[in-house]
Amino acid sequence: MSLAQRLTLARTESGFTEAAEAARKAGVTPSALYQLEDGTTKSLSGQTAVKLGRIYPEFRLEWLIDGSGPQRRDDPLPSASYSETPPGYVRFRVMEGEASGGYGVVNDDFPEVVQEMDVAEWQVRSQIGFVPEKDRVKLVTVRGDSMYPDIKNGDVVMVDVRREFFDGDGIYLINLNGYTLVKRLQMLPDGLHVISTNAKYRSQVIPPSDIESIHVAGRVLGAALMRRAEEF
Repeated sequence: MSLAQRLTLARTESGFTEAAEAARKAGVTPSALYQLEDGTTKSLSGQTAVKLGRIYPEFRLEWLIDGSGPQRRDDPLPSASYSETPPGYVRFRVMEGEASGGYGVVNDDFPEVVQEMDVAEWQVRSQIGFVPEKDRVKLVTVRGDSMYPDIKNGDVVMVDVRREFFDGDGIYLINLNGYTLVKRLQMLPDGLHVISTNAKYRSQVIPPSDIESIHVAGRVLGAALMRRAEEF
């Protein structure tokens, strides 16, 4: 299937009868989308792909760009059966057992394991600003809305597992009292503040005397590599 055919299919199945309507919704010019759909433009830039991906939420960006992999986000990703990463891609592994196991009680924010996957380098750079070395960054899916709107339910986040310590204010994957959480951490004079972005959830302060009760599993570098359709 050509690029033009893929984009036309994604538009019509996403409920847009006219290309102009989809272009306005995505924030691209109608002429740019017309030229992509009639075959005049032969390649889809990463920036335009991200914009179209927001209004075609059921379709995977990789498939929109070059037709690779499953068509839809809900389609299962094939298990990797090759040892080499394809050119132009970065391979991310799931959180390993020693990183995700042993945390005890599981709550709504528990990061579910995702399948090992290859992500386009342009997408990685757009999310975190650099391409990490092998096994430094791992992927987890976040459940729950306590970090909304910074992180939405079902977002896949990149976790730098080499930063297993508080490294300044930011969002971290942590274990606290047997619960695995993705939270914002901020150090203030009265202790370490464990903060939920969503105001419905109360923040927690860990006094300096209890600071060892929290374990940092890694720092979250970026989010929204993938989002489920219902989250838009």
